[in-house]
Amino acid sequence: MRVEGVDPLILNQVQSQTQKPTVQDAKKINVDSEQEKRRQEGQAGYSQGDLDQSVARLNAATELFNIKLRFKLDHEKGEIYVLVIDAKEGKIIRRIPPENVLKVASQMQQLVGLLLDELI
Repeated sequence: MRVEGVDPLILNQVQSQTQKPTVQDAKKINVDSEQEKRRQEGQAGYSQGDLDQSVARLNAATELFNIKLRFKLDHEKGEIYVLVIDAKEGKIIRRIPPENVLKVASQMQQLVGLLLDELI
């Protein structure tokens, strides 16, 4: 038995079934880069100064209401969190993402403003 060549139709079928579609790879790369941009934009919604000011406002409000909590910025592994610390024992109660801290500080400031127009 002698095989002279391969039928071009069969060869084309085999090639089309074994080729990896490069378009899917390009789409995946594009989606990954868009997700990275969104993540960075989410982090860029605040500055270090905004966080420092929010933490200071939260600490002032907890002192005003005699709440035994303290707030502290924590930079761990390139991520920023705000630690909620029990003032008596010095234990970390919770880690809060910066976006939530900005919201809480704003709401706390509004609450203080409703109760007191001016600090004495």
